[in-house]
Amino acid sequence: MQRPSRPLDTFDILAALIALATCVCNGNAVAQTENPSGINGVNVLETGSTQIWITEPGDTGLNRWDPRQLFEESGEVLDWNAKKIVVRRPGAKAGITIPGDNVVRIEPAWANETLEKIHRSFLQRQFDVVVKDGLALVNRAKDGDLPLWQVQLILAEMVESSSARGKPADAGKIFAGLVKTRGASQEDLPQLLLSTIPLPWGETALMESDLAGLQNLSEAWMANESEAIQLIGAAWLVTGLKRTSALERLESLSRNAKSPLVAAYARIQLWRSVPPAEIISDRLPRWIAERDKLLLPVQAGPTMLLADRLEKAGQTNLAVPEWMRVATLHGDRYHLATKAIPKAAAALRMAGQNEEADRAQALLDRFKSESNAKK
Repeated sequence: MQRPSRPLDTFDILAALIALATCVCNGNAVAQTENPSGINGVNVLETGSTQIWITEPGDTGLNRWDPRQLFEESGEVLDWNAKKIVVRRPGAKAGITIPGDNVVRIEPAWANETLEKIHRSFLQRQFDVVVKDGLALVNRAKDGDLPLWQVQLILAEMVESSSARGKPADAGKIFAGLVKTRGASQEDLPQLLLSTIPLPWGETALMESDLAGLQNLSEAWMANESEAIQLIGAAWLVTGLKRTSALERLESLSRNAKSPLVAAYARIQLWRSVPPAEIISDRLPRWIAERDKLLLPVQAGPTMLLADRLEKAGQTNLAVPEWMRVATLHGDRYHLATKAIPKAAAALRMAGQNEEADRAQALLDRFKSESNAKK
């Protein structure tokens, strides 16, 4: 197959993303891309085993010519952290070990009906129910009768649900609880769970309105022993009176954090301190490369922030594909996708691209109608 003679322009990319959105919303599988979730998720066979999707190591950019492959495993998960996931295949006596940060999606065979019900509520975007039932579950799970990794998954979904409800303070508190579940081993959480960390991925009105209420919490978080919690505190303080100390903490985490994802997210949060005039002339290629090195499921927030910074630089034509990328590849991050789509639609309409704007708006309408239908 020969490569095209010219690079894809903005609207080539946009057309491809809108086509992908339509494909995913219709429930069709997209082959050869690292998109294990999409808007409606992947159909999972009811085998009684946990289903796991694992990606090849390497760069996670969307390279059409050399796409990363996804592999499936199924069985009983014995352990899961950043270093490893241990899976015992059906009929086997011993488990096999796979790098834990290569997991891009996991569909558990839940240990009980309560766990499964909370997860189902999350898939149905019943975010209030997820938080309410999740808190009750966590209080009952203290005696340790449930698999730790499944409790961690529920906590991560509670974090996402709180973010979707517009409650960043609650999301931060629940994420702090998730971090505490590491226990005595202090093994890092898998990146798939760490990626739910509630950071301000864009200069939004929500961020400004909540900043005052987050001030005291963020100062305490920045003093926490956990680097991930420090990251939350520093990120939320960047636009406040503690800006200097917050930026210093982000700089330190970007260089010294033990978790590669915490370090990467700290570097990406520092994008917010770069003057718009410098973005196109100096930073953009490096930022895209930084984002593309991440595991695809953890790229949602960085992609949203990239679009935000491009908008601030007056480059909405470049921001639109990034917003649409959030909507199409990260539709499971509902609070980001439902902010990205209106921004893309408005920018397209301003540019006279009314047909593309209508398609983007239709995608948002479908998001909302699906949510209402599921409730």
